[in-house]
Order: sequence, then C-alpha cells, then structure tokens
Amino acid sequence: MTSPVKVLVLGLDVGTSGVRALASTPDGTVLAEAQTALSDRRDDSTIHEQDPLEWWRAICLTLGRVIPEISKVTPLEGIQGIAVTSTSGSLVLAGSAGQPVRPAILYDDARGAFLAEELNQQLPPEVSPFNASYSLIKAAWVRQKEPSVWARTRHLLHPADWLTGMLTGQFDTSDDSNALKLGHDPETGRWSRAVSIVGIPREILPKVLQPGTHVGWVCARASQETGLRSGTPVFAGATDGMTGLLASGAREPRQANTTLGTTIVWKVLSRGKLVPAEGIYCHRHPSGLWAPGAASNSGPGSLRLGRPGIAPSQFDHMAAQHLPTVSLCYLLPSKGERFPFLNAAAQTFFEDHPASPQEAYAAQLQSLAFVERWGYERLEECGAAIGGDVFTTGSAATNPILMQLRASVLKREIHRCEHATSAFGAALLAACRPWYGGDFTSAIQGMTRIRERFGPDRVTTDRYDAIYASFRAACMRRGYG
Repeated sequence: MTSPVKVLVLGLDVGTSGVRALASTPDGTVLAEAQTALSDRRDDSTIHEQDPLEWWRAICLTLGRVIPEISKVTPLEGIQGIAVTSTSGSLVLAGSAGQPVRPAILYDDARGAFLAEELNQQLPPEVSPFNASYSLIKAAWVRQKEPSVWARTRHLLHPADWLTGMLTGQFDTSDDSNALKLGHDPETGRWSRAVSIVGIPREILPKVLQPGTHVGWVCARASQETGLRSGTPVFAGATDGMTGLLASGAREPRQANTTLGTTIVWKVLSRGKLVPAEGIYCHRHPSGLWAPGAASNSGPGSLRLGRPGIAPSQFDHMAAQHLPTVSLCYLLPSKGERFPFLNAAAQTFFEDHPASPQEAYAAQLQSLAFVERWGYERLEECGAAIGGDVFTTGSAATNPILMQLRASVLKREIHRCEHATSAFGAALLAACRPWYGGDFTSAIQGMTRIRERFGPDRVTTDRYDAIYASFRAACMRRGYG
C-alpha cells in the first residue's frame, strides 16, 4: 500500500545579501531549507543597485539544494504552492518579455531625494509624503535621467513581482503591499494622484492583487531552470516586512513586529489607518487589519565586528559584559536615513569612544535597540496603539544577547517564533488559500509557534532610559531628529 503524498508549500525570500528557500507543511513544520549568498557591492554612497538576473540564478541554485531534500519525503506534485518575498521599495524596470532593461534600484538608493521633495510640494496634506525609498520616486528618476532606458520599459515591478513573473512567465502583477510604494492606495484600490504628477503611464503599471492570491503556474522554462514541476501553483507575494509580520506570530490589534534583517522594519497591527506622517506608511494586512509601519536604513547589516577570526556569537557574549554602555553610535550602511528621521546627509557616528572592540560592539548592539525604540515612539506619536508584546523576525532575532537588550530598552516582552523568517512568511502566503481557505488569522495561528520569550531586566531599564536620552541628544546635535 502506498503512503499518501505529503503536501507542502515553498517560500522564497530574496534579500539584500542572499536568497533563502524554505519548504513547510500545513502545521508549520519546515522540511527543508537552503540559502545562497548574493554579491552586494556599492561604489557610491547614494547608489545601490543589483542585477535581477543574479537573483534568479541564486533562486535556481537554492532550489537545486531544497528540491532533493523535498524529494526524499514527497514527490514534487506534493508542492501545492510557492510565493516570493523581497525588499520594499526596490524597483525592477522590465521590457515587454520581462527582461530587465537596467540593474534594479534598491530601497535605500538615494538619488531621487530631490524628486520626492518636488512631488511632496504638489500633494495635499492628507496624502502620505514620499521619500527616496519609494519605488515611484525611483521610476520618476529613471524617466528624467535615463530617457533611453525609460523608452524600453514596459513593466514597473518590484523584486517579488519580477521573480513571480520569472516563475510564471507573466510580468503584469504586483501585490498591494509592494505596490504601496509605487503609489497604489490599498484603501481605495486605485493609483494615487502622485503617479500622474510624476508622469507614469498607466499601461506600464502592474495589476494589483492581495498577497496570497493565485496568480499563475510555474511555466515550462522556469521548471527547466529551477527543477520545480511545471504547473505548480504560484501565489502573489508581499514585501519582506509584511511576510516578516506574518511569520512573527502577531495577529491581534496592538501587537507589533520588528524585522531585523539587513535593516530594521517596524509593523503594528491596527483596526484603523493612521494619519499620514513622514516615513510612516500603512499596509493593508491580508487579514483585513491595517499594518502601519516604517523602515530604517540602519540595522544589523551595518554591524562592524572589528575582530576577524572571532565568531559573531562569541563576540556577542564578550560584548554583553559591557552592556549598558555610555558609548554612543548610530549605524548606517552609507549616507542617508529614512526613519525614525529623514536626513539624506546622515552618516554613521561614534561618541564617547569605547575602550575596547568588545565595548564598541556593545555600543552598536545598543544602538539597534535604541533605533527600534525611537521608531515605536514615532509610531505612537502618530496614533498607533502598541501593547506590551513585540514579536520579532529576521536573522538577527536569533541573537539572545540582542533579544534581551531589546526587551530591556523597549520595556516590553519580546517573542520569537520557531521559524521567524520572511521566507517562512512567504510560505504562509502560499499556504493560506490551499489549506486555510484564505483565513490569514487561522493560518498564522496554525503555522506559527512561540519558541522564546524575553522580558525586561528591571535592574537595567532605568540605566538604558538615561543612555537613550543621551543617544537622542547626540542625534539632535547632528540634526538627526
């Protein structure tokens, strides 16, 4: 008697530094997982680009390691869906057949800052202001500065959109979390007036769907290149911030999630939409709630270990002996910050120079927690109601030293689920309709499980409060605030 086919879904996450693929069952059990690094070279502090074809090659390599593991437990027809997540605000300009017509412009590329300022002056106050991190601004920059490239552009897409197109052979769709930064209003379902102001033709804009909507099937070419079965269902993806929120386990109003990947991304679940404010945007959560949030350029991707040959985990424990520290810093990968303050000239700084590399690293970890706290304070100032629970995702969320530090600085309980990654959130997107009838609250409840909880250390919270005040003052002295 043959055993029943084990069913599963695949989530793909294309980040700044690498690609991750993950296979999950309906109850959230991960059967296989693999990663492939991406090159991420920057020649200029304001320019950040990557080759989309490198993303696709990395996906094919990563799936080439995952699929043999899947095949050990189930035939490929057991894969009931696949979804892709990637960075928010990054832009791919593609030709009629989906081929990139130039390198992708990534989320923190700052070349369009002047265009964002010009656009905001023409918008009514009730419209959320734009900044250089928005894909709409990047499209406007290409239209103005690279007219020959613009003339060949037939599709404006985000990385998750374009990669979904590579899987299906259709390059005409996006989801409402990615399309938000291209000027799509998730409340009305229409493109905003800003799209017309900057001169974007409607015919090159994508059709916008809810994350997790069925968009097509793996095509023959993609099947040959990836090893996936032709005809495997493909579902609309979402930004990495949204899939991080899904994977975090947060599902009730007032619950928050911080994704610690290359950067810091904040999300809060809310019954209502926030009043527009600089740097803050409101996604529609697939469950029907709102998810106001923001993203920083600062984050774990900017950490500087400073001691080659020592494992990061070992250095974490050495640095923990220096926490809290009066040494202050703000970490940025290049010039410019978008949240919790907007300043195109902002740069990394260090104050009260640490006495050792270990203390310098402690100051950097502490800075991440301070930026996270500042971000939540900004969201609260704009009307977000945040309870005592912060869920967390991203590779840096596995660091127990940083988790405890964050709990004490935020004075909230930090929760980490068993598979706290955006790739798992993408798998949840692919699973929701086949297995949970489109009920995202049930899908989150059914597939996520809390693995760790960290509460504030009452001995150190007052000290962190005082140092945080000094950190904010140091930022203000530089005009960062």
